[in-house]
Amino acid sequence: MASVRINGFSYEYLWWGNGPALAPVLLLHEAGGHARGWGDFPKRLADATGRRVFAYSRLGWGDSEPRPQPLAPGYLEDEALDVLPAVRAALGLERVVLVGHHEGATIGLIHAGAAATPVEGVVAIAPLLFVDNALRFEVLNRFQRGLHEAHAAAASEAERTFSEWAQLWGGTKLEAWTIDDFCRGVTCPALGLRGDQDIFTHSGHLDRLRALVKHLEVLQLPGARHLPFLDKPAAVSDAVAAFAHKLP
Repeated sequence: MASVRINGFSYEYLWWGNGPALAPVLLLHEAGGHARGWGDFPKRLADATGRRVFAYSRLGWGDSEPRPQPLAPGYLEDEALDVLPAVRAALGLERVVLVGHHEGATIGLIHAGAAATPVEGVVAIAPLLFVDNALRFEVLNRFQRGLHEAHAAAASEAERTFSEWAQLWGGTKLEAWTIDDFCRGVTCPALGLRGDQDIFTHSGHLDRLRALVKHLEVLQLPGARHLPFLDKPAAVSDAVAAFAHKLP
């Protein structure tokens, strides 16, 4: 495990593969995830695309440092507009393909839509675009089940961050939250991907994304749930590789 200091904090990161002539892939994890939580998907993706693949853990997850402040409305925008550019600079990712899952997909879409630091392409797996009763129900249900052992063991602060996350998304502070304006600003090639058995992120999020990003490619994976890169790693890596082969 390697680490890099960004804005005064230590972030863990990992990388796979080589292929320096092509824009690397940067993986962006969901709440409860971390750099080591992608299974063998990053290696599969590096092999399938011929690109370097990087993953990092956000503060409060994995072996990155704890968050200095509790999660609050606007934290995904902060991650996309302030932290992610600094991560890219620290890792030397001037050119990049973003592949995000759930919250990570949201961060990738905001970053791409803001267009302050261009990206070659963005892949949104089970993206989170808005808050509704279905999302609040699943957030609270997930919180009652508890943080997965693999995530809880990854960092001493994971349980605290998980609790803050559940209170925020399961409550009413984000009732009117959307990323519609950022999605309208996405001009790079984009792929939306979802497992058709995903009960955590229903199909309405991809439908909304399709309406906002006119050139979006959409793929539903049969038999895959909320973590399709773990359920169907070969299918997801093949789909992302097919998308990436069209990029510089």
